[in-house]
Amino acid sequence: MRRSLLLCLAVASLAARVAAVERPRYGGTLRVEMQAAVRALDPAEAPERLAGLVFERLVRLDERGRPQPALALSWQSSPGGRRWQFHLRPGVKFHDGSALTPAAVVASLPASANGWTVGPISDGIVIRSDHPLPGLLPELAAVRNSIVLRAPDGAPSGTGPFRVAQWEPERRAVFTANEEYWDGRPFLDSITVEMGRSPQQQILDLELGRADLVELSPGDVRRASQSGMKLWSSAPVTLFAMVFDPAAAGDERLREALALSIDRAAIQSVLLQKQGEPAGGLLPEWLSGYAFLFRTARDTARARQLAAAIPPSAAPLTLGYDSADPLARSIAERIAVNAREAGIRPQVSPQAAKPDLRLVRARIRSLEPQDALAGLASTLGLGELAGLSDPASPEACYEAERALVEDFRVIPLVHLPEIYASRAAVRTWQTPGLLKSGEWRLEDVWLAPERP
Repeated sequence: MRRSLLLCLAVASLAARVAAVERPRYGGTLRVEMQAAVRALDPAEAPERLAGLVFERLVRLDERGRPQPALALSWQSSPGGRRWQFHLRPGVKFHDGSALTPAAVVASLPASANGWTVGPISDGIVIRSDHPLPGLLPELAAVRNSIVLRAPDGAPSGTGPFRVAQWEPERRAVFTANEEYWDGRPFLDSITVEMGRSPQQQILDLELGRADLVELSPGDVRRASQSGMKLWSSAPVTLFAMVFDPAAAGDERLREALALSIDRAAIQSVLLQKQGEPAGGLLPEWLSGYAFLFRTARDTARARQLAAAIPPSAAPLTLGYDSADPLARSIAERIAVNAREAGIRPQVSPQAAKPDLRLVRARIRSLEPQDALAGLASTLGLGELAGLSDPASPEACYEAERALVEDFRVIPLVHLPEIYASRAAVRTWQTPGLLKSGEWRLEDVWLAPERP
């Protein structure tokens, strides 16, 4: 009996010590590194992961993509979905001390391309439209619809969990905790972000203890995992694709031959170390549900047949890519090898002034398939979508996507997640630090004490 009692006391004591260790702590600076060199911290320009530290929207999406209250405490829509009323969260202040008011929100949400009209009410705003707006909540959760108060000189002020303490364009940023944040003060005292750091520099700094959270290239995932680092990963939200210049698109047989020559499976398994997934369409399977309908398999025999029918006098293709992106270089070189096996001889060069086709990265900006597709089409220079109804059905979205890729002016290659690594001391509380969409939630991150 006594032994059982002592055992229970020992277990209780151990549990108490574990709980004490794991309880979130306030304080500390999170040191973050990233490859992008951001010129201005503005929702119209900055990556969502940075802008989200400072600026908020009326609605935000949780880790499953479901709309949740943010600056809007509640909302309701008319039966037809043409009128939406949003009630603002009381007591919220911008970082400059100004109160969040209906007038400030209206100024941040002018009439959009969708034909909104926005007006104030006593405790919020009303959005009206001539047509139903079933996708309005995810739209309002997009970073472009951040609520921003602009000073006379144009400087933006947000309501987010962190304030800008220092900003060195394209080099360094320091964010400090917003003590008056409506959802409670962040655990961290501050976040420093070093920009323009190569993947090799980042992982080295993490290993040497000079950084706490860094971006990972696919080739470094295994190294980070074997070193005992914590891995953070989003869903596949970045598309690698080749896009033909409209003036140099040339013979469709050549474009199709190039598309069929590419070994996407090898790119995904070898170059990307089994991260992400091969892409035959623009949207990934987790988002559209129909990506499997687009072809990703290589067909070298058919590619050779098509290439053989092209006049020998045709000029060789030039394939351009971002010289600052080592992963893009590896993919471009593998594409050239695949193409030569099919009788196509592209010239790969990051220096080409106006290449026939470009290897590009395009990030998905919405969890609504039709909005994500429209955003990718715009980023890739494919023009406006055709055939999307309102609300868009999966069938209509599929047909619109098929129309974009069927002539091979854009050749999707792979969908890739955003991957980060952190020290073991970096912990999260209640919500993950990285959402499925790739958005940071660093207000819930805390630093555990270092163990000797």
